[in-house]
Amino acid sequence: MKNIRSMIWSIFVVLAFCSGSVGAVQLSAVPTADAVASGTVELAYTYGGVHAVGLELGLHPNFSAGVRQVVGGRFYVTAKAVLMEETAQLPGIAVGGEFSSGSQDLYAVLSKQLGAPHLRGHLAWGLGRYSRGMAGVTLMLNPVKVSSVPTASLFMEYDGHNLSGGVTAQFSPELGANLGVALGRGLNFGIHFKLAF
Repeated sequence: MKNIRSMIWSIFVVLAFCSGSVGAVQLSAVPTADAVASGTVELAYTYGGVHAVGLELGLHPNFSAGVRQVVGGRFYVTAKAVLMEETAQLPGIAVGGEFSSGSQDLYAVLSKQLGAPHLRGHLAWGLGRYSRGMAGVTLMLNPVKVSSVPTASLFMEYDGHNLSGGVTAQFSPELGANLGVALGRGLNFGIHFKLAF
């Protein structure tokens, strides 16, 4: 576990010092109405034509904030506040934003289980890259982890311009990975690692 932590921190530190003029990249473009758990830091690396690294802190049960650096591109500050947690009857609601020297992208998002167990939908709309609206759905394939088999989910989303889809695997509570295909942009992938602080 210490080797994995060292490797992730090394990737983050090395890539965080690169800068230039490429736009933002995220594996999953549609946000959810969930925040990073309070007292947790999440490190992420994504590739979708360009490399990006991010760090997000769970500062409160309903608020998270972080930073993201696109290698050869912009530096972003991010924030998300959960206004209402999801219940059996009502969707979760959150607002958030991504701020850089060249853009301010603000959004509101609804997330809700869609009747069938383990099927969840997300709708987002706002300003900047969210101005055309976004929608996504996730389907958990195996909600219970058995021995060495990771839990896995399929996702499909529309980011206002393109359709994309793929699979997310959660190997442990700390370590997860994503692999997807975006129409017109090809393969993308990412890895994220959570630590308590």
